[in-house]
Amino acid sequence: CDSCEGLLKPATISFGQAMPERETTEAYRRSEQCEVFIVIGSSLVVQPAAYMPMVAKRGGAKLVIINRDETSCDHLADIIVNGSAGATMAAIVEMVKQSMG
Repeated sequence: CDSCEGLLKPATISFGQAMPERETTEAYRRSEQCEVFIVIGSSLVVQPAAYMPMVAKRGGAKLVIINRDETSCDHLADIIVNGSAGATMAAIVEMVKQSMG
Protein backbone atom coordinates (compact mmCIF):
# COMPACT_ATOMS: atom_id res chain seq x y z
CA CYS A 1 0.00 0.00 0.00
CA ASP A 2 1.32 3.43 -0.95
CA SER A 3 -0.14 4.96 2.22
CA CYS A 4 1.06 2.52 4.89
CA GLU A 5 3.59 0.41 2.95
CA GLY A 6 1.69 -2.69 4.06
CA LEU A 7 1.42 -5.82 1.94
CA LEU A 8 -1.60 -5.92 -0.36
CA LYS A 9 -3.28 -9.28 -0.88
CA PRO A 10 -6.31 -9.72 -3.09
CA ALA A 11 -9.42 -11.26 -1.60
CA THR A 12 -8.84 -14.47 -3.50
CA ILE A 13 -7.85 -18.01 -2.64
CA SER A 14 -4.62 -19.26 -4.13
CA PHE A 15 -4.41 -22.78 -5.50
CA GLY A 16 -4.05 -25.22 -2.60
CA GLN A 17 -5.46 -22.86 0.04
CA ALA A 18 -8.62 -23.89 1.87
CA MET A 19 -11.61 -21.59 1.56
CA PRO A 20 -12.58 -19.99 4.88
CA GLU A 21 -15.62 -21.75 6.36
CA ARG A 22 -17.73 -18.65 7.05
CA GLU A 23 -17.18 -17.23 3.56
CA THR A 24 -17.88 -20.61 1.96
CA THR A 25 -21.19 -20.90 3.80
CA GLU A 26 -22.12 -17.38 2.71
CA ALA A 27 -21.15 -18.12 -0.89
CA TYR A 28 -23.43 -21.18 -0.93
CA ARG A 29 -26.29 -19.13 0.54
CA ARG A 30 -25.88 -16.43 -2.08
CA SER A 31 -25.55 -19.03 -4.85
CA GLU A 32 -28.91 -20.50 -3.86
CA GLN A 33 -30.57 -17.08 -4.02
CA CYS A 34 -29.00 -15.47 -7.08
CA GLU A 35 -30.72 -14.84 -10.41
CA VAL A 36 -27.58 -15.10 -12.54
CA PHE A 37 -24.37 -16.96 -11.69
CA ILE A 38 -21.33 -16.03 -13.80
CA VAL A 39 -18.23 -18.22 -13.89
CA ILE A 40 -15.19 -16.37 -15.26
CA GLY A 41 -11.96 -18.19 -16.08
CA SER A 42 -12.44 -21.27 -13.93
CA SER A 43 -12.02 -24.91 -14.82
CA LEU A 44 -14.62 -25.75 -12.16
CA VAL A 45 -12.48 -28.61 -10.94
CA VAL A 46 -11.58 -27.59 -7.39
CA GLN A 47 -14.21 -28.10 -4.68
CA PRO A 48 -16.09 -26.59 -2.95
CA ALA A 49 -16.23 -23.71 -5.45
CA ALA A 50 -16.86 -26.08 -8.37
CA TYR A 51 -20.18 -27.10 -6.83
CA MET A 52 -21.56 -23.56 -6.54
CA PRO A 53 -22.84 -23.29 -10.14
CA MET A 54 -24.93 -26.41 -9.52
CA VAL A 55 -26.32 -24.89 -6.32
CA ALA A 56 -27.24 -21.74 -8.26
CA LYS A 57 -28.96 -23.71 -11.03
CA ARG A 58 -30.91 -25.72 -8.47
CA GLY A 59 -32.09 -22.38 -7.04
CA GLY A 60 -33.33 -21.29 -10.46
CA ALA A 61 -30.43 -19.08 -11.57
CA LYS A 62 -29.25 -18.63 -15.13
CA LEU A 63 -25.66 -19.86 -15.54
CA VAL A 64 -23.08 -18.07 -17.69
CA ILE A 65 -19.63 -19.63 -18.19
CA ILE A 66 -16.76 -17.62 -19.66
CA ASN A 67 -13.74 -19.89 -20.05
CA ARG A 68 -11.11 -20.91 -22.56
CA ASP A 69 -11.80 -24.65 -22.15
CA GLU A 70 -14.83 -26.84 -21.50
CA THR A 71 -15.93 -27.27 -17.89
CA SER A 72 -17.83 -29.96 -16.04
CA CYS A 73 -20.82 -27.59 -15.84
CA ASP A 74 -21.09 -26.66 -19.53
CA HIS A 75 -24.13 -28.91 -19.89
CA LEU A 76 -25.93 -26.78 -17.26
CA ALA A 77 -24.99 -23.40 -18.76
CA ASP A 78 -27.52 -21.08 -20.34
CA ILE A 79 -24.71 -19.17 -22.05
CA ILE A 80 -21.15 -20.32 -22.79
CA VAL A 81 -18.49 -17.93 -24.04
CA ASN A 82 -15.36 -19.77 -25.18
CA GLY A 83 -12.38 -17.47 -24.83
CA SER A 84 -9.84 -16.14 -22.39
CA ALA A 85 -11.28 -14.41 -19.35
CA GLY A 86 -9.20 -11.27 -19.82
CA ALA A 87 -10.00 -10.68 -23.48
CA THR A 88 -13.67 -11.57 -23.06
CA MET A 89 -14.16 -9.29 -20.07
CA ALA A 90 -12.34 -6.45 -21.84
CA ALA A 91 -14.70 -6.83 -24.80
CA ILE A 92 -17.74 -6.87 -22.50
CA VAL A 93 -16.56 -3.73 -20.69
CA GLU A 94 -16.05 -1.99 -24.05
CA MET A 95 -19.56 -2.97 -25.20
CA VAL A 96 -21.05 -1.64 -21.96
CA LYS A 97 -19.14 1.64 -22.32
CA GLN A 98 -20.35 2.05 -25.90
CA SER A 99 -23.95 1.32 -24.96
CA MET A 100 -23.81 3.97 -22.23
CA GLY A 101 -22.89 6.67 -24.73
